[in-house]
Amino acid sequence: MAGADVKEVPEYPAVARAWAEAPRVPGVYLFKDAQGRIIYVGKAVNLRNRLASYLRPPGRHDPKTALMLRRTATVDFLLTGRGRAALILERNLIKEHTPRFNVRLRDDKNYLCLRLDLKEEYPSLSFVRRFFRDGALYFGPYTSAAAARETLKLMKQVFGLRTCKEKTLAPRSRPCLEGQMGRCLAPCTGVVSREDYQQAVQQAVQFLKGRSRQILNFLKEEMDKAAAQLNFERAALLRDRLQAVRRTLEHQDMARPTFRDQDVVGVAQTEKAGLVQVLFVRGGLVTGHLDYYFPELPFGGDLLGDFLKQYYSEERPIPDEILLPYDHPDRRVLAEVLGEQKGKPVRLVVVKGPWGKEGPPGAPTSSLSDRARLMTLAQENAWAALRRRQSQTQRSDPLEDLKERLNLSQRPRRLECLDISTHKGGHSVGALVAFVDGKPDKSGYRRFRIREVAGQDDYAMLQEVVRRHYGKGKPVLPDLLVVDGGKGQLQVVKEALKDLGLNDLPVVALAKAASSTKGEVPDRLFLPVRKNPKILPSASPGGLLLMRLRDEAHRFAITYHRRRARRELTLSALRQVPGLGPVRCRLLWQHFGDLETLKKATPEELQTVARLPRKVALALKDWLAGPLLDESGRTSPDPWGQEGR
Repeated sequence: MAGADVKEVPEYPAVARAWAEAPRVPGVYLFKDAQGRIIYVGKAVNLRNRLASYLRPPGRHDPKTALMLRRTATVDFLLTGRGRAALILERNLIKEHTPRFNVRLRDDKNYLCLRLDLKEEYPSLSFVRRFFRDGALYFGPYTSAAAARETLKLMKQVFGLRTCKEKTLAPRSRPCLEGQMGRCLAPCTGVVSREDYQQAVQQAVQFLKGRSRQILNFLKEEMDKAAAQLNFERAALLRDRLQAVRRTLEHQDMARPTFRDQDVVGVAQTEKAGLVQVLFVRGGLVTGHLDYYFPELPFGGDLLGDFLKQYYSEERPIPDEILLPYDHPDRRVLAEVLGEQKGKPVRLVVVKGPWGKEGPPGAPTSSLSDRARLMTLAQENAWAALRRRQSQTQRSDPLEDLKERLNLSQRPRRLECLDISTHKGGHSVGALVAFVDGKPDKSGYRRFRIREVAGQDDYAMLQEVVRRHYGKGKPVLPDLLVVDGGKGQLQVVKEALKDLGLNDLPVVALAKAASSTKGEVPDRLFLPVRKNPKILPSASPGGLLLMRLRDEAHRFAITYHRRRARRELTLSALRQVPGLGPVRCRLLWQHFGDLETLKKATPEELQTVARLPRKVALALKDWLAGPLLDESGRTSPDPWGQEGR
């Protein structure tokens, strides 16, 4: 790119300056924002050429890349001399800094694996989540914890390997519970020789490596031999072991005529999103898979390359062979790096095939090679998972979900909820909260002190709040009004809105979950045109949003109710002090706000704030120091210490 081209992109001055200074050697470049935070880490065989690719007109970048370039304040280089070293450094920097604009694996946890150390005198099976170069055998990973534990259970039942954590076994006179149940050979008691235990270990290893057919033949021969020698107890044990292995083989998903450990990487990618599926093949058997969904694609759309660099970290098991749907420029370099991690060569094999934008065609799998069949399976599953994710994303919009479930004419962007909080008809308040686009809009929150209703009458209180809020001026009307309550609350709110000429305002009532003699009753949604309540699915996005709105209204109402009740209780208690009337009590409360602050005030401050005579100020100080206050500074007893309406 010529120098004139740099001047044509004034929006990215930091990248332009870095391009002018960048050498034509391998290395890593780091984009940093104005605060010095690393927001992107990239690798290049030629740093100057790579940075030139960023200096295109803004309209030719996707929105994510354009945003990254606008936020870039400085660009740093780390020269490595070799492309292989640059790849290793890039992986380490991404792992350490987790930059905002690099592809990040959402599911980065390590899955369960089985570990068996053959160097131990009596090897034991154990679960681990990390791999070390300690010479032990690791089997897995198991994407399902239930499947991993089922495998361990089978290993104990069939082969009797110990699972205790002791490396050196102390002699025991009697076996532990596992040994008594027949799930351990109990080498600690001396009932099994070291040679017999090692034979069981070798059989278990063969089984975990997928060589189960050999074990079946061996077990059958040993069973027949034991029966011929009239050793029926051993023959019965071998028979049970043989049947357990056969049952396990019947549940295997897929078998291959090879015993290689393979990872098959399937990639499904559209213009906006992508998904990578890793299919695990261990000992020729498909043992599980993992899906990684990327709602945003990396710069240049290099999803496969960015995924491979981050996925195969130090803690993850590396198979003998990794199958890829298409080639990648760093494939050979990455194979060298992974081979060093594993301690033996690792092959990255490109399986060529018609992997189109809609997934692999429905060609008969019998005409394909073993690798092509596995890649077809991975690609088909990747595309199916991507379409499923995208459809879930569309359905996960709570506002669209509400529109469909409630048959609304438009997407309800603004939601409002009404709630009443009272205690035996005293200190009654109303509250209204608002959500816009699914998030609280604090500017739309309103509190109401009930003025027109005496006693416990929630219906009349709701009508008062509706008249006062929607009947004055020109309030912003919601797309959906939610009432905390049942059918009765819904009816009185509809009547109040009708009197105001707001018949067309959509209103629903949401009743809390409750327990009854018939069991738990879920949240119920009452609609004006429906006799019976509507039960929304517990996981529906719209229902969850309504519950959040209702809970926020309840929190807002009861907070105001408690504050008002405590204030009035405190003011009435203060009037016990001789010389303090309602006017002076209000002045004290307005200035100090709570009893704890009032207790710290000096008599001179009390005289100044409320114009108290010194005698009254001293009497108030004595009263504040008396037993009428609890440790929190509130009058005692406080009947509003627990939630209630």
